[in-house]
Amino acid sequence: MNIEIQARPELLHGPNPFIERVPGLIPFADLPRRLNKSYSVDWQSIPPAYREPLLDDMSQRFVSTSQVLEPAAGIQKLFRQALASNNPMRKEEQRRVNQVGVSLSVESIKKTQSMNGGGMILKGMTGSGKTALIERTLEIIAPHQVIDHSNCEAWGMYGLKQCVYLRIDHASNGTRGGLLKRILHGLDEALGTGYFQQHQRTGNIDSLLVVVCKLLVHHRVALLCIDEKQQSNFQDSPWALEFVLFYMQLMNLGVSVVLAGNPLAFEQLESSSQVMRRFSVGGDHALKPATSVIEPWWARDFVPMARQFSVVESWAIDPELRSQLEFRYSGGLVGLFAVLHIEVQRSALRRAKSSATVTEEDYSVAIDSPQFRNLKKIAEAIRLEGPANNHFVDIPDNVAAPKVKMPPEASKENVSGLSKSQVNVLGRHLKNYKSQVTRNANKLQAKLEQIKNLSEDDIRMLGITKSHIEGMYETLEAQKKNLKK
Repeated sequence: MNIEIQARPELLHGPNPFIERVPGLIPFADLPRRLNKSYSVDWQSIPPAYREPLLDDMSQRFVSTSQVLEPAAGIQKLFRQALASNNPMRKEEQRRVNQVGVSLSVESIKKTQSMNGGGMILKGMTGSGKTALIERTLEIIAPHQVIDHSNCEAWGMYGLKQCVYLRIDHASNGTRGGLLKRILHGLDEALGTGYFQQHQRTGNIDSLLVVVCKLLVHHRVALLCIDEKQQSNFQDSPWALEFVLFYMQLMNLGVSVVLAGNPLAFEQLESSSQVMRRFSVGGDHALKPATSVIEPWWARDFVPMARQFSVVESWAIDPELRSQLEFRYSGGLVGLFAVLHIEVQRSALRRAKSSATVTEEDYSVAIDSPQFRNLKKIAEAIRLEGPANNHFVDIPDNVAAPKVKMPPEASKENVSGLSKSQVNVLGRHLKNYKSQVTRNANKLQAKLEQIKNLSEDDIRMLGITKSHIEGMYETLEAQKKNLKK
């Protein structure tokens, strides 16, 4: 078989300059090897006291585990699927792109031929490695974000500067305008254009939406990755439905969409079967903490490879004790493990003379260091039962590892079985309960008002039925009754 066709099976359907200019398909069995990324320098050539800056090199590494393979494969699938379906050699695709280019309104864009594209969801609490996974996957499937195409007369253009993917963070203020302008800024950073400045004062959201859709299609963006989805900026946003409609519209325009963020951000999105069908094309994935020190992906895949990053001469600590300390204080999260691994070595480097050796004492120093002491609370919130995890509003119950009882030495208990700080935390939560119920009722009321203003096409796209709306009204009435008690 032709080697070119084997590496790029999409070419069996005919020539496609978009597929031809990106690396070949990475088979699933090759993903572990390709995802792994190591980085090292000759650290032994300098004294321990001068090695601290080299600790930052750990961020240059990526450790592949069995947990990340399916999400990585999903990203590759969406990327190549979009490039294949947007083949510029096809006459109907040329007409579609031209039609989008001359559209002046959201309604006219909606009337263009639907590409029936797909999306993907990547969920995980802070420290689970979502961002690192997306960045590393993009590095290997599309090492060049921008591709200059020349001699494009065969597909109706003199030339094209293509941005094959775009990765941005969701707007922290949870507004549609904020997200749209972040997309413009992302295009500018990749292409060297001035779209953000040109449309900075555009206040009409529909006008800005049209601009963004046209630019993403014009530059043939195959994959849009939106990271940092949180409960506050997406799930609880008053524009949550409009965000979902925007993503569905992008998929209809041939742009694959990857949403990544906290599991709490996607509860509403997952309630619509129509929406989830589209976002299941790339898969609904979750990166969870390891549940035990012997969990295969943690003990076999991650820890041995992560430990290979070292700028000290030796580790004088019992191997079993080391494993227990790493798991206990990282909570089974790869991000917390990395910080602890760095801080332990920092402690050893600071007290070393001609050579550095990590001991159990360095773990004690690292755990209470300014860089780690607050992260330790996250691990405790995952591991310990009781109200410890009430310190954090963004740790879902179903993402945590199996709970263990808090050891007696962890806190001095009062007659209620809780420490003073835990009692204070519970008090604050009880005090804020009524305010939270009020906010939930207001949000639900606002959502119902949004649905009233949606067109029939938008309602069908979201998969909202009459029974859904009736259920929302019933929930609203129940919340109002609770406020009167």
